[in-house]
Amino acid sequence: MDIDLYHLYRSFHFSKMAYPIVLDVLKVWAESRGWRARVSICKPSAVDLDTDAAAVGISVYSQTAPAAYRVGAELRRRGKVVIFGGPHFRGPSTFEEAAPYCDVVVSTVCEAQWLKLLDDIADGTIRPNRPRPLWIADDAGAFRYPRNFYQSLASRRWYQIPTIPTSIGCPYDCDFCAAFMQGKYLLRDIETVCNEIAHATPPMVIICDATFGLNKRYTIELMHALAPLRKKIAVEITIGRLKDRAVLDALAHGGVKWLVVGVESLATKLRKHGTVDLDDGFRRVLDDAHERGMVIQGNFICGLDTDGPESFDHIYDYYDRSGLDAIMMGILTPYPDTDLYRRLAREGRIFDRNWERYDCHHVVYRPRRMTVDQLIDGYIALYRNVRRRRSVFREIVENYRRNGAGIQSAVVVANNVYQKFDSVKKARLLRTNQREIAAAEPAGDALVAAGSSGTMSASVSSSA
Repeated sequence: MDIDLYHLYRSFHFSKMAYPIVLDVLKVWAESRGWRARVSICKPSAVDLDTDAAAVGISVYSQTAPAAYRVGAELRRRGKVVIFGGPHFRGPSTFEEAAPYCDVVVSTVCEAQWLKLLDDIADGTIRPNRPRPLWIADDAGAFRYPRNFYQSLASRRWYQIPTIPTSIGCPYDCDFCAAFMQGKYLLRDIETVCNEIAHATPPMVIICDATFGLNKRYTIELMHALAPLRKKIAVEITIGRLKDRAVLDALAHGGVKWLVVGVESLATKLRKHGTVDLDDGFRRVLDDAHERGMVIQGNFICGLDTDGPESFDHIYDYYDRSGLDAIMMGILTPYPDTDLYRRLAREGRIFDRNWERYDCHHVVYRPRRMTVDQLIDGYIALYRNVRRRRSVFREIVENYRRNGAGIQSAVVVANNVYQKFDSVKKARLLRTNQREIAAAEPAGDALVAAGSSGTMSASVSSSA
């Protein structure tokens, strides 16, 4: 039997280049049962509604949920078993809204649960248009990547950067995050990881752990095992781990060239930062990384409860003096079934529940220490100032001087050029969002947004 598996996006997204891996895990498991599985990363309009597959699985992110519901309703009408999964369903709150559009909702799943689901579809136990969807959750945390996962790398397109995990889960409890298997941290076998990276034909590889390098001994051993492969590796890692020069030496030896650090906030000390002073301490970390031929990108979230109107100047000043090679900024988004969402909902601060706007390009909640207008105006000004600070030409020259002509410099420049274009897109969307919020303000209430009283069904029935 056949199953189609989709990762949907609404406009150009990094997932087109950095391949999302969970659907390939499902594909490998399905093929072990004799099913033929097809994985596609596409816009909702490109979903094959005339497929001959018995079942269609869709990985749902909040911003694509309404589109996924529309697609799911049409596929069910055509007699397909529809399976929804992905980060939008990390908890039960979104189950009821999805119920009319699918036959199965997957929060998390392990191999045994997935194979049983496929068996039940094959023998007719699970049929299209169930009156009530089946709910699947891997409550025991039994998920593990298949040992033959390397076979899936052969399906990557030439422009897609291979993504390889070295661990499962995230031990940190950031309230704005809906990490897969949050609270757990399981390490994969080093030999298995090396085999997968060896099968990745492009010279650059992304280690796609939510937080790489937490186990020092494992990290050093892994890096020494990877060194002979001579790959250019990107990782997301904590500032606290980068303080350890033995780890930095191992990362450089193993081929790590790109470090992504979730600074998130300059006003809030997150547990993952450890004992690092974000001001002076991070400057030393940057210098040590640069000496070892690595570049660092800092990621920031704007609009946390500790952020006021002054926070945008603080981020800009930090970026300007820190030596960061790249920066990425997003507006805080309270995704469903996160602690942040539940807290803001209790406090009555979420005014827009149209999931299409849960994309870090819109404001859907009331900030604590500033107005919605101050958040939007400050964010746009910050993005504009950052892009003006470093011209494309200057970045090309600096990266060539530091890293030479090669894939490392090309990735840095390409990322920063993309960010410049993305800043224009974000400004346009946020200005539209700002006008919609202002137009929907009733007398006496300056912070009620368009769509706040709308229903999910209204979003689903709207055009894609």
